[in-house]
Amino acid sequence: MKKKIPRVLIISEFYFNENSGGGVLLKNLFEKYPKDKLFILHEDVNANTNATLNSYLLKKPSKIGDFLKKFLHPLFIVLLIELKNFYKIKKKKKVNVNLLTKLKQFKPDIIYTIFGNYNLMYLIKQLKMELKIPLITHVMDNVLATYTNKTNEYELFKYLIHSSKIRIAINTKMSEEYRKIFGYKFEVIHNGVERNKVRKVNLKRKTKIITYIGSVFKNAQLNSLVEITNVLKKLMDENFDIQCFFYLPESQKRIYGAYFAKHQNIYIKEHNLDEKEYFRKISESNLLLLASNFDNYSTEYYKYSWPAKMGSYLMSKVPIFIYGPDKIFFINDAKEKKWAYVEDKKSFVNLEKSLKKILFDSNLRKQTLEYAMKKSKDFELQNIQKKFKDIIGCAYK
Repeated sequence: MKKKIPRVLIISEFYFNENSGGGVLLKNLFEKYPKDKLFILHEDVNANTNATLNSYLLKKPSKIGDFLKKFLHPLFIVLLIELKNFYKIKKKKKVNVNLLTKLKQFKPDIIYTIFGNYNLMYLIKQLKMELKIPLITHVMDNVLATYTNKTNEYELFKYLIHSSKIRIAINTKMSEEYRKIFGYKFEVIHNGVERNKVRKVNLKRKTKIITYIGSVFKNAQLNSLVEITNVLKKLMDENFDIQCFFYLPESQKRIYGAYFAKHQNIYIKEHNLDEKEYFRKISESNLLLLASNFDNYSTEYYKYSWPAKMGSYLMSKVPIFIYGPDKIFFINDAKEKKWAYVEDKKSFVNLEKSLKKILFDSNLRKQTLEYAMKKSKDFELQNIQKKFKDIIGCAYK
């Protein structure tokens, strides 16, 4: 007798996409899942939704918001968003009747979520209680670090963890630490890559291309990435033949683009790359960047993170350079297992020396790539998808 495939209700800030960590994870995990068995609730007003996939947009596009973005300073917009979110915590809304009707027609068997803002978590709680179906929660960052003196958010997060049938962490370190905190087993699922999509390009040009593709957050990696550009500007001014490309989501480019060092060979671009363009950009590079800030707040928030692009970086046959403290799990892992070259001291001088070394020391580059290829085996998408499918099956039993 053929096993029934569970119908999954996905609740996320993101829709399936190729330019945000959450969106990439969703796209990859559910890539081969029957689309008629999925329903996604999301907040991505710019999503290019798939007509064959059941979806419901939780936010309404705001013409006023689009108008204000053209005239207000980006940081002022961020402040307004934070004030709006604070107000919403005090104002709990009931589930939209139209949404409930659609979900009851779809008849989901399981809820899967990667969490999100307070409103989204409150909605997950309401739908869990209303639909009375198992919940799978997947923790992507050390969100507990952001809940200091925010009792409502912490209690809601704790409720969702306790109410879950299966809990998932983004890596082994988070799994260990969260098991100690909450007393439950946390499975480990992170983003993966199909190796055949990554093709190395034979570079013949003399110019060294340095690339960063992905999100930039003030409480995660912004300061260290800015410091990298300051060092690169110095090297460029000294006539080193280098070009540096940062591909950031449109909203983050608008907010943080001005922070980066100004030079004709430092390019801050919008990350609207599709999958094919993304793999081409990293393959055409000489060095790929990852980073973390050194301040305590950022370190606490980012310490268990596992960047979504790690798998593709590792498989790219392009050396990875990381600037950040080794208190961060992925940085400590890179330092110990040598799959990237790490500068873990906050120092302009050290950073300059390390960048020169990984750019021009051919033996170091070769060694780093050898370890990266070994590490990349952990990110084979086929194996991750199989494990995730088994987890969904266990939740449905």
